[in-house]
Amino acid sequence: MPDKYKAKRKIGAGFELSKLFDKFFGQGNFFVILSVSLLVAVVLSCFGLWGYKISLNKDKEDLSQKIDELQSQRDLELEANFMDLKEKIDNFKNILAKRVYSLNLFKMFEELALTQVQFSNLNVELSQLEASLSLKAVNYTVLAKQIVVFEQDSRIKSVDFSEASLGSDGWVNSNVELKFNSDFLLSE
Repeated sequence: MPDKYKAKRKIGAGFELSKLFDKFFGQGNFFVILSVSLLVAVVLSCFGLWGYKISLNKDKEDLSQKIDELQSQRDLELEANFMDLKEKIDNFKNILAKRVYSLNLFKMFEELALTQVQFSNLNVELSQLEASLSLKAVNYTVLAKQIVVFEQDSRIKSVDFSEASLGSDGWVNSNVELKFNSDFLLSE
């Protein structure tokens, strides 16, 4: 076909589209093609990130609304009661951790009692770790032995022997003040 019949594509005033493609995509224009490709990739990435930002902002608004709804449903009085309950439980745990085992006291008296001595009138002040005890012994020698047994026991910090008197029944009556070591009464 002769050239004059070939249709030439023109853009505007004498601009041919085929020459434009040949010029840009011909041999030796590799860097131009690469630059245009990178430019298109950057523009598409920017639009993608912009869309992602819009999506995140929408999610943020939704979460803010949900948080506001949950905040409005909170019962502050109930929360305060729970905090008060937690504090009371912690205080109770501290009390239990430092509880006094009064059973230890009775076991100790059972172990230390001599056969010819009777204990009566026991008054215990656990907060002071003290006890006041009335004793009845068969004679003065047995009473002295009982005082020595108390003094030699490691669970007893000190013994205060105040008086001794002979009763009408022939037994020797006495009062003793005992102070205990704290680790003895506080241990299990």
